Amino acid sequence: MRLLVLASESKRRVQILKMLGFNFLVIPSYIEENHMGHPVLTARRLAFRKAFTVWKDYKFATVLGADTIVVLGNKILGKPRDKEDAKAMLRNLSGKWHKVITGVAILSPKGKISFHDTVWVKFAPLSNKEIEEYVDTEEPMDKAGAYAVQGIGARFIEKISGDFYTVMGLPASKTYRILKDVLD
Repeated sequence: MRLLVLASESKRRVQILKMLGFNFLVIPSYIEENHMGHPVLTARRLAFRKAFTVWKDYKFATVLGADTIVVLGNKILGKPRDKEDAKAMLRNLSGKWHKVITGVAILSPKGKISFHDTVWVKFAPLSNKEIEEYVDTEEPMDKAGAYAVQGIGARFIEKISGDFYTVMGLPASKTYRILKDVLD
């Protein structure tokens, strides 16, 4: 079996890959995350850049990069700049459906594979007090769209249409099937 490297220090992605039964190294990729253009292309491009940055030095390994973005209407909601930005994002998501797109890139000696998964998420209506209290927990501050589906933010999710793990940061089933083929 080839060496698998996760080009991310995301605790959520680490958790998902462990849950799927993979052994891997974590070598974070530090790139500037510019959200420009079409949301799907943005997620896939950022995932590729993350993987490639690490793969340049580990071409003998299989490197996985991923990027998750939240899209409300046509607007990409990245990680909040500060608490006020987080509050504004949550106010905008309140009571609405939005998309979560996770792009994945897998680079290995066998070649390059890139894919994405899109999930629809419905937020409950949020009061200003709920938003204030949630932002005060600091949980939203390093999350796309200013919420964590696997954390305290779960209390605001009314419905999810698609793979829960895509919202968390990595489409579990799709990633598992592809990595199994690549690593054998």
